[in-house]
Amino acid sequence: MAFRTFWRSEKLLVGVILVCFLGSCLFSVYSLSQSDHTLDQVVGPFALPKVDLKKRLALHRTTLPKVFPNHNKNIKEKNEEKRPIFVPHVGLVVDSQQQKQDQNIEQHDTIEADSKQGFVPRVGLDSLQVDSNGKADTPAAFREEDFAPPNYNLHVFYYPWYGNPEQNGKYLHWNHNLIPHWNKQEAKKWPTGRHEPPDDVGANFYPSLGAYSSSDPAVIEHHMQQMRYAGIGVFAVSWYPPEQADNEGQPSDSLIPALMDAAQKYSLKVAFHIEPYEGRTDWSLQHSVRYIVDTYGAHPAFYRHTRNGKSLPLFYIYDSYNLPSKDWRNLLSPTGSHTIRNTAYDGIFLGLLVEQKHRNEIIQGGFDGFYTYFATNGFTYGSSFTNWKTLKQFANQNKIMFIPSIGPGYVDTRVRPWNGRNTRKRLNGKYYNDAFQAAFDTSPEIISVTSFNEWHEGTQVEMAVPKRVGNYTYSDYTPNSPEFYLQLTRNWSEKFKNLQ
Repeated sequence: MAFRTFWRSEKLLVGVILVCFLGSCLFSVYSLSQSDHTLDQVVGPFALPKVDLKKRLALHRTTLPKVFPNHNKNIKEKNEEKRPIFVPHVGLVVDSQQQKQDQNIEQHDTIEADSKQGFVPRVGLDSLQVDSNGKADTPAAFREEDFAPPNYNLHVFYYPWYGNPEQNGKYLHWNHNLIPHWNKQEAKKWPTGRHEPPDDVGANFYPSLGAYSSSDPAVIEHHMQQMRYAGIGVFAVSWYPPEQADNEGQPSDSLIPALMDAAQKYSLKVAFHIEPYEGRTDWSLQHSVRYIVDTYGAHPAFYRHTRNGKSLPLFYIYDSYNLPSKDWRNLLSPTGSHTIRNTAYDGIFLGLLVEQKHRNEIIQGGFDGFYTYFATNGFTYGSSFTNWKTLKQFANQNKIMFIPSIGPGYVDTRVRPWNGRNTRKRLNGKYYNDAFQAAFDTSPEIISVTSFNEWHEGTQVEMAVPKRVGNYTYSDYTPNSPEFYLQLTRNWSEKFKNLQ
């Protein structure tokens, strides 16, 4: 840190300058000693000292102004005192995994024997059924005989945040803004603005259902059918409290009843992926869990997992590390000041593990386990396949759950145009197969898939179709059919069930 702007007085003593200079040096040495990253782990303008990771990742799960209907005064006071820092899905730490993938791209561009999965029969929408306005008829329904048995230990993250004028009065999420780089100088190099659906959507792939609405009953029906075709048993729905939403959508808690009814129809179960909503604290989360259990806990599709002889609701807590362990301990420890343990609202609470240090924080906070979420091998400590066996050993030693999260690939350059270095190419299914195998190698109790329909980040297994708009050609699953990744999921679901 430079001090040339301070103490410009004729009376400044040389001794004071020396003391300040030495103090600055000592502080710099100490700061470097606290960082887990060395200089060879970060590159150029994207270098991210670990201490700044939470502040510098690009946002898209920010929330609307907080609204806590029926919250008591104590909860409001706690919210004002402890407002968590939001961390989004992706950041920009450079990793050797992506470098290795880039080096081998050419050899995988041709269909090799080990990545050939064969053509999947087209049971859904053909690309010719999408009209010039980007609108699509609902695909022909999957037949019941096409369904695979649901595997309730295979979970998929599900997002009910999309909307269109027909159902919602306007587009939601499909018109996602182009997120600016956090560095103002770097941001000037990249385009700004919003996408303009239905042709131009905030995604690198184009959905077979077009720019759909998550509240459309026909869409919900088809999503359930796709999940059953894939052998998925549980979808973890992205959840915000009533009257809250991310900054690109609208409150979606009102959709939960329709989702649960549809899930029941198709023998699926619904878990809750609790987002970092505005003002989320240990106190407000207690309120949220009570609301979820009281409102939806009696529904036949409400997911409960049996562990240690108890059948309990399972909750994924996104960005759990935004709160200190001592706060979580108040809620999740049996002796906590407002514990939820051994009450009607007890559950299996899973924290998100991103950095290595989060392992001990999860233990100290009283969590029942952790998941890794990101579908980007090598991006974070938690998402790196090479660390999963070590993480599983750690979980076993501490008698908690380790749930690896795998995905078919990653690309978000239609919403973060500057983030190409974090792309993970699908390689005709090879990336997905490798991820599943890495998860299998840890003998997990549950595997989570990122995601069913997070289109902005290109992690979806939902059906996609070829589409060209102007000079832009969307990515797609060719030479395979639109349900190719549902078929791969189905194959692995069956293998996973046979191992259990």
